Amino acid sequence: MCSSHAVAQRIERDTSIEDLPRPGYEPRTIRAGSFVLMPKIEAGARFDNNILAAQDNKRSDVVFLIDPSIDARLNSANSKFRGRAYAGLSRYGRTKRENTTEFGGLLDYRHLLGKRQSIATILSFDRTFERRSDPEAEFARSRRPSLINVATAELEYRYDGPRVGVTANVAATKLNYLPVQDADRDMVTYRASIRGQVRLSERIAVFVQPYVNRRDPRLRIDRTGVDRQSTTYGALGGVSLALGDRLRGDMGVGFFHSDPGDLGLEAFNGVAASGRLTWRPRTRTAVSVDVFRGDVATVRAGAIGRVDSRFNLNIDQEARHNLILRGSVGLRHIQYRGDFDQNQRYAVAEASARYLLNRHVWVEATGNYSQRTTPDNFNEFRRWQGFLKIGLVY
Repeated sequence: MCSSHAVAQRIERDTSIEDLPRPGYEPRTIRAGSFVLMPKIEAGARFDNNILAAQDNKRSDVVFLIDPSIDARLNSANSKFRGRAYAGLSRYGRTKRENTTEFGGLLDYRHLLGKRQSIATILSFDRTFERRSDPEAEFARSRRPSLINVATAELEYRYDGPRVGVTANVAATKLNYLPVQDADRDMVTYRASIRGQVRLSERIAVFVQPYVNRRDPRLRIDRTGVDRQSTTYGALGGVSLALGDRLRGDMGVGFFHSDPGDLGLEAFNGVAASGRLTWRPRTRTAVSVDVFRGDVATVRAGAIGRVDSRFNLNIDQEARHNLILRGSVGLRHIQYRGDFDQNQRYAVAEASARYLLNRHVWVEATGNYSQRTTPDNFNEFRRWQGFLKIGLVY
């Protein structure tokens, strides 16, 4: 029999609280040849007091949710493969036009080229939709949410030397809005970055990461006459920490330069930041901070870019071996550039509790509050949601 100390030693330092070992509650898996299959289905109901994310004339409803998924994994001595397929059905009790169906899949393959080198590729496709609370949403209350196809391909090379490390990444994402009236919102984004890292010690490393993003709309001129083609260059510099099991993550700051394709618009410079730090005061407690600031793509008519600033604080706690508590607060500021100049501020708070009945069944209750404010009080909203969910795992 293994001692508790031996079990603790096998826990990965970045393992989430939800995925920590729980004897007697581990989900079973299905063997199909060399593959390990993990089917799961989640079902529940959500009460939303403002389903249209409206400032006035709010409408409440109950939304019934069913989310089946299956993961397939295949590991060998020098490679890892993961495939995932999922679906998501949302059905409203009264407002049927808000009903949506999502589905998608992902293929993730990682291969070791030697002791210190590896390559990885990710391919994914998602059929999703535009949420009414999304910063980009601009459709009428009487119109159904826009369906969107999102396809992504990513390739990464990594070298982890004893003192020096290099990570190179290239990716492309294609957005395809299915409604004809949204044709000028279709876009392909290309991204490339290279990160060089030098270890100052076993626990501390510094890094520099230059990057470039290219955005090519399918229709170069949108409905307001703005050329939305643009290129953003930037660089981050920062520190990576691995202070035992207590404090891990990295944080970087730098700059970006956005060069719009529209000759009537000026280039834009700004401060960039990105990072995540996780503090583990105990093995089964995690406090994490996420920070981001940068120039991101926009599909809003009349805008050629937007600057997002985000801060999130998350706390995960295993209160008992079968009870997991979560809490989070987040702040977000969005500044648009171009003919559309409408800043937005978001505040979000959420708390949840998941109770594991056994290795096959769990139940979860979640409460969420969010609000959006703008300087001129236009397009603001406040909403709260309550979730009750049950999960079935093989």
